[in-house]
Amino acid sequence: MHDYEECRTNLDVLARYHRDNPTDRNEATTRLQLIDRLFFECLGWSPEDVTCEEAHGGVYADYTFTAPRKILIVEAKREGRTFEVPAGMTAVEHPLPGLLRDNVELREAVRQAAEYCQDRGVLFGAVANGHQLVAFIAARHDGTPPLEGRALVFPSFEFMLEHFPELWNALSKPAIEGKRLQATLLGRTAPAIPPKLSASIPRYPGVKVRNVFQSELKVVSELVLEDITRTQEIEPRFLAECYCASGALSEYSLISRDLLRARYAALFPPDTPAPVAVPVRTREGMDPSIVADSLSRRPVLLLGDRGVGKSIFLRHLIRVDADDLLANAVTLYIDLGTEAMLTADLKAYIVDSAIEQLRIKHGCDIEERNTVRGIYNLELMRFATGIYADLQSSNPTLFAEKEIEFLEQKLGDRAEHLRHAMHHMSRGRRKQIVLFIDNADQREHETQQQAFLIAQEMAAHWPVMVFLTLRPETFHRSQREGVLSGYHPKAFTVAPPRTDLVIGKRLGFGLKIARGEIPIPMHENVGLRLKQLEAVLLALMESLRDNPALNESIENISAGNVRLALDLIQDFLGSGHVDTAKIVETFRRSGRYTVPLHEFLRAVIYGESVHYDPTRSRVANVFDVSSRDGREHFLTCIMLTALTGWSGAGVRDGFVESARVYDRLQACGYDVDQIDACLVRSLRGRLLEVPGRVIVGAESSTAFRPTAVGAYHATRLCRLFSYVDAVIVDTPILVEADRERIGLAESIMDRLARAEQFVTYLDSQWPPMASASTEFRWPDVTTDLRANIALARQNAERRGSRSR
Repeated sequence: MHDYEECRTNLDVLARYHRDNPTDRNEATTRLQLIDRLFFECLGWSPEDVTCEEAHGGVYADYTFTAPRKILIVEAKREGRTFEVPAGMTAVEHPLPGLLRDNVELREAVRQAAEYCQDRGVLFGAVANGHQLVAFIAARHDGTPPLEGRALVFPSFEFMLEHFPELWNALSKPAIEGKRLQATLLGRTAPAIPPKLSASIPRYPGVKVRNVFQSELKVVSELVLEDITRTQEIEPRFLAECYCASGALSEYSLISRDLLRARYAALFPPDTPAPVAVPVRTREGMDPSIVADSLSRRPVLLLGDRGVGKSIFLRHLIRVDADDLLANAVTLYIDLGTEAMLTADLKAYIVDSAIEQLRIKHGCDIEERNTVRGIYNLELMRFATGIYADLQSSNPTLFAEKEIEFLEQKLGDRAEHLRHAMHHMSRGRRKQIVLFIDNADQREHETQQQAFLIAQEMAAHWPVMVFLTLRPETFHRSQREGVLSGYHPKAFTVAPPRTDLVIGKRLGFGLKIARGEIPIPMHENVGLRLKQLEAVLLALMESLRDNPALNESIENISAGNVRLALDLIQDFLGSGHVDTAKIVETFRRSGRYTVPLHEFLRAVIYGESVHYDPTRSRVANVFDVSSRDGREHFLTCIMLTALTGWSGAGVRDGFVESARVYDRLQACGYDVDQIDACLVRSLRGRLLEVPGRVIVGAESSTAFRPTAVGAYHATRLCRLFSYVDAVIVDTPILVEADRERIGLAESIMDRLARAEQFVTYLDSQWPPMASASTEFRWPDVTTDLRANIALARQNAERRGSRSR
């Protein structure tokens, strides 16, 4: 790409060429001799950025510019079709109506370019006849028709030279990429969209207050399902009964096995060889080389996404899998997820923590006098024959002081002292020392790299086996450009276990605690709440067994994150949105209670808030928009559905090249601003992922793939009243009459009526998309959604009749 000064010089050359070679050029010659040179030599574009004669619906656009998605269409005319600019107008910017009123040739060309842009979802349009150029915004969503807006007009090459900064800042490749033309003609403030309903809610989103019963049940459920399992007395039995091997996939997942198998391979570009990374478990059990590899003077790296179970794998490795090997070992466990958050010196913290654990857990105080003298016994013997040897007889007191100074100096370097102490324990006490550095993956990238360097140094030069957990993207990013690029570590991948099995075992274990089969210290109030927790756990376990929709919800919202799946269960057990007292009473009276999907989803969708808030909820709002274009309500579902079923060229491991994503959505009539906003929202809401899970701006991502969360939103959630009822407050209603009908609602009947109005509003916005979208069909969704609303109404009326 040419730079600014070079392009200006090229424009001067082009202007002289045009002045010195007057001729009647046809359209093809005009494009070759003038328009091509203007854009490729004077505005920084390259031929690779342009598709000529691109077809859409049987209509061909002359030039379609891509950066990196279709963003500018230029309609070319022969040089003889001159665009007249009203006399006396010397400014660059003009209102289009006045410009087009008496200029039939220009009006037709601009209208044609605008139609091409709108059909393809391209933001900017331009008309050029070689030496004249008119540029405008062709796809607008602020209520102003494109032909009633403003345009930049350059009536000659000499005018372009005189106003080259304006030309460059509007139509050069960097300017178009930065949408500078939009900023120039519309101002930097995006067209306002109506406020969301949430804007009228006092103290939105609010905090959902729990009653005493719910609060106490939440505390007890956290104790039983999480906290108590880490106690020294309970942990061995917990690991034996609740540990699930990794690598399997639940039948409830909406993402295929092939895509999940490709998870780690997709972190690499096609031309980059992947480092050695093998599954930590196979069908035969744990890979035996995981322990052997730790003896090779390099750290053992455990790779896995957040929440897949790396920590419990380590706990199981210590207490079960390698219990015979580690029974007589000194094991040190450092959790960087909850510790050292404010520590600047990570190595100092690891050293201090190891010293403290040796003292507390293993009864070895390496700073105690006799222990210190034992560690440095050989050094002390050499010291006694050194320069102070004569003092032993002539001045024993001074000799002792010098000896203490010598030991004090040794203790001053705590890291080096710990290394000497470990050598002493390894040789003298014949102890194997194992260090586990866990949850480094919860820290920022730089800290993870620092943790690896520390682990590498200790494994290479200390008598210690080191295990370190990392996220896959950190490992592979560091392999390419970070600290790991200078090493050749072997990594073991920890794949997520089946979520339904993990939850089943964890609830079963909690049930044993609640029944007293696994004794825990408690006072009377805890014992009472355990009985109530028992009823809720039984109801939930039976519901999970009998209701596939409940399992499907947990499996896909957690998307392989076992920690998140367990959090969803705990959210439900202690939610202020769930009448747990009713569950306990019903179960006590009838011995059965089936948790309906909508009751579970309320806890998941709202969390701790009274109203749905996308920044706090575990689910996203697929109906949100960034412009005053009602078609955008369906953009997220169209994109997710298209990506889920995508096949053919441009797809690798389920990831679809971004250019193809933009092409498909622009062909539906969406412009790049709308697509950009949709992709960013989808990435933040975990509906999409990019290779390596490096979440960046949508424009710089190379490929996209729907997650299980995204597939669940597009195929299930958008058809449920409980979901629509929640996200209404976060969805701009673009039609004033509908906005007046869709307001705040408290009672279930009012909320049902509001949901019906919302569906009617969305129905009215769909017709322009009926012929554009082939993957996602809103009429199918609205049929299911209305049926679900009707079912919710029947249930509400039935409950009302019983209460009366």
